Amino acid sequence: MKKIGCVIAYRKGHTNYGTALVGYALLKKILQLGFQVEVINYVKRLSVKQKVAFVLNAILCGELKCIVERLTSKRVMKKYPRYAAGIKERTAIVEAYKEKKLIPLFRDFVGYSALHEGSKQYDAVVVGSDQVWTPMSLPNKFFNLLFVSDSVRKVAYASSFGVSVIPNFQKEATGKYLDRFYKIGVREQKGKEIVDSLSHQVAQVVADPTMLLNAEEWREEIFAEPQQVGEPYIFCYFLGNNQEARKAANELKAKTGFKIVTLRHMDEYVPEDESFGDEAPYDVDPDGFLRLIHNASYVCTDSFHCSVFSIQFHKQFMTFYRFAQGAATGRNSRIDSLFSVLGINRNRLYQGDVFKIDEAVDWNVVDEKLRSLREESIRFLRESLS
Repeated sequence: MKKIGCVIAYRKGHTNYGTALVGYALLKKILQLGFQVEVINYVKRLSVKQKVAFVLNAILCGELKCIVERLTSKRVMKKYPRYAAGIKERTAIVEAYKEKKLIPLFRDFVGYSALHEGSKQYDAVVVGSDQVWTPMSLPNKFFNLLFVSDSVRKVAYASSFGVSVIPNFQKEATGKYLDRFYKIGVREQKGKEIVDSLSHQVAQVVADPTMLLNAEEWREEIFAEPQQVGEPYIFCYFLGNNQEARKAANELKAKTGFKIVTLRHMDEYVPEDESFGDEAPYDVDPDGFLRLIHNASYVCTDSFHCSVFSIQFHKQFMTFYRFAQGAATGRNSRIDSLFSVLGINRNRLYQGDVFKIDEAVDWNVVDEKLRSLREESIRFLRESLS
């Protein structure tokens, strides 16, 4: 049995549901394919020089906001104790999910030397999905698998750059690390264009790991027993602070009379969200997040993964762009790619009329496209690791 090392997006205390579900789905599928798998957990020992280089790179990439938000989050929590209590509750339940479903497969490597030497024990190392190749992550030499020995096969599965354009000063270095891979599967068409233009590789667009498991497999994960249908509701899951999205959801509420269930402050503290929604639970783990989507009458979201599961579960949903269109650091390309590949009508992308959410979807056509993409993607993963 071949031994696979897997690199996934993971950070202790991080409560993004999509990230956790991506990691779980990829690991489960690799195990289903008959491989032995370990998650390579890099415990960093960074020098002051390396930390300074990381911050400078973030500034050059236009991602300084991400650094500032991490540094100021504790101050925000002190200012808003109710918010802090809610985040503490959410963090605890998400960490419990990780302890149960992810951590048992982890293997720690402390420091870069141990990480490099440890890579030699694997038949192949695969870097998993999500935005693991953002320009900001280039200096860490982890998600780009620069730490992996030349003798070990390197595979990318549904990796995303998270942007439409690589900064000019990073293009050469990006091309060099891409050329070390055996096979590259990317999550969106823009990612393929980047790989094909900067390297000697030809990338394949593959399914996000959450789509490697079908809807029935996800239902088996989240429902231990049959569920009773409760009061109808609109599920709102917004990672950004786009107030137009909240306004549109309230318009839908006014028309339908359905309550709004929302998960507040997912990526940052949004003051306006304190008065948005009728119910806003914090004790929701990734499986609970899926149940909220599955049981909703409508879903409004700016999240890629919430959109994916809305499609999997055949929901009436509306997706809102989270980032400004056309910005170099904008990350809307994965939404556009998802809709294009699955043949989803672009009326599902909010353009000023939330009531288009009621337009019919030919789920037979969508399901067939999704089934075909899933089969091609599983074949890519199996052949790349074998």
